[in-house]
Amino acid sequence: MSRRELLGRAFVVGAWVVVVDVVIQVLLAGFGIFADPSWFFVHAAVNAAIIFFLPLVLLLVGRFAGVPGRTLRLMAAVPGLVIVQSLLLIPYHVAVQGPPRAISGLHAANALVLFWVALLVLERTRA
Repeated sequence: MSRRELLGRAFVVGAWVVVVDVVIQVLLAGFGIFADPSWFFVHAAVNAAIIFFLPLVLLLVGRFAGVPGRTLRLMAAVPGLVIVQSLLLIPYHVAVQGPPRAISGLHAANALVLFWVALLVLERTRA
């Protein structure tokens, strides 16, 4: 097996890991809400960092594996959406009152977009 083929397989496995990690991220948020608030640390710090940095590493892997540019751009969108996730919580964290605080509610909607983009990357690896 050539280096390029090996890197291509690593990209596919990494794409699966990103999708699974997004699902785990939602589960950790649920655990933090419904079970024990200490899960929010894992949700906000540990797992969010994995979802941010893993796609950046996969961009390099994919580039050397010859992954098509559109697929790489979709993968690059994942860390961008993670940044948007954090920005959406600013009204909540600074205790804004009234209608502007509802912006933080988009955090959950952005999580759906993040999951969708991760699935698109995965789908493109199967084509």
